[in-house]
Amino acid sequence: MNKKYSIVFLIIFLLNSGAMYEAQVQGLPKAPLMVIKAPPTALPGQEVKFTITVKNTIGTRMYDGKVYIDELIIPEDVLQYIEIIVGEQKLPHLMDINEEETVTLKIRLSESIPAMKLEIPIALDVLEGRCEEGCVPFVSDPPLYAYIDVYRTTPSLLLTLDIKSFLIQAEDCGIITTVLDVPFKLKNVGTISVYKVSFGIFSDDFYFDYESENPESINELIGGQEISGKYRVYLNELGVGIYIISIQAIYHDRYNKEFFIEEKVTIEVRNEAYSFYAKGQEYYESCEYSKAKEFYINAKNMYEQSGNVNMALKIEKEIFEIQGNENFEPAQHYYFLGDVAKAKEYYLKAKEYYDKANHCLMSDICEEAMESIREGKTPPPTDQTGSPFGGGAGGIFSKINIIFYMVITFLVLVIIYQRR
Repeated sequence: MNKKYSIVFLIIFLLNSGAMYEAQVQGLPKAPLMVIKAPPTALPGQEVKFTITVKNTIGTRMYDGKVYIDELIIPEDVLQYIEIIVGEQKLPHLMDINEEETVTLKIRLSESIPAMKLEIPIALDVLEGRCEEGCVPFVSDPPLYAYIDVYRTTPSLLLTLDIKSFLIQAEDCGIITTVLDVPFKLKNVGTISVYKVSFGIFSDDFYFDYESENPESINELIGGQEISGKYRVYLNELGVGIYIISIQAIYHDRYNKEFFIEEKVTIEVRNEAYSFYAKGQEYYESCEYSKAKEFYINAKNMYEQSGNVNMALKIEKEIFEIQGNENFEPAQHYYFLGDVAKAKEYYLKAKEYYDKANHCLMSDICEEAMESIREGKTPPPTDQTGSPFGGGAGGIFSKINIIFYMVITFLVLVIIYQRR
């Protein structure tokens, strides 16, 4: 008898266990259903709408839901091209089982957005449960994505040069006369046609003659099409230096909006004199005035011998500017020491050189300094070790920025003394 009861009890227990397991399985939380509808393609400047339908499929009630664009996970290099107009929409306060709601989110693409595949993350945030027993938060993780291909209809041409730079060694006279061939290719790298294509060549540095082997104009260049052209450039008595020639293509879209693309050709004419000049510039920019003058003087002599007067005069002015700097520094030194006689002497010499160099700003600063000295507006004397030239080198008193620091300091002092 006991055995029968045991068997019956075991059967009842197994049946109840199966029912409990089934109830537990049926009671497992389910994710709400969210369906996103978005246009598959878009254009720059276009407003894009996302229609999101949310259905309560979790088996219990949903409260205080919202759908939003999760901009925090959109990369910055993509987000810069997107304006979020409607980034969040609330769902009804209460959504019963199987109830659904549709909301709309909006973004606008910038005019400058490149062609790309946009991935816009859209998330759902709700509370679920009966609430009188406590609600549980639910956030769709990961979010669902809306995918949009962005196309550009702006025409796009690519101008390429077979040769982008020429290096020409000049004779002793420093003047060259020669002919250069500049071939190029123009390709429509877009998918739409461009219209009324024309070509041009010019320079802001010098005048030159040329012959063109290009068509005068092209009525239409379809997507993927490429054409070739060439300019023959005649250089006549070109001196040492670096010159830029620009080649330009002007084209239009189907609405007659004008665009242009440009590439530059560099022509460098060199000789020994120019090498000395370039080295002098390098030392001058490092404030190594003694070495800079040495190279400048050699270059100036070579240009004078070759008859290149313009370059010789240019270098002479730079030498005068260096000599001005060489006198301005001790003038500042003595000025801040309170030795106004010595300061005035060096300011006067510096101004003379700056005048010869046509360096108006520094010449005026020297004049203002001497005027302040004449009016007795001078700083109190300082110890030698406290001067800008005392002590060690480095820091803000390094050779590279000493002039800039002194000029700024001087101007501030002048303003202070004038206001007294």
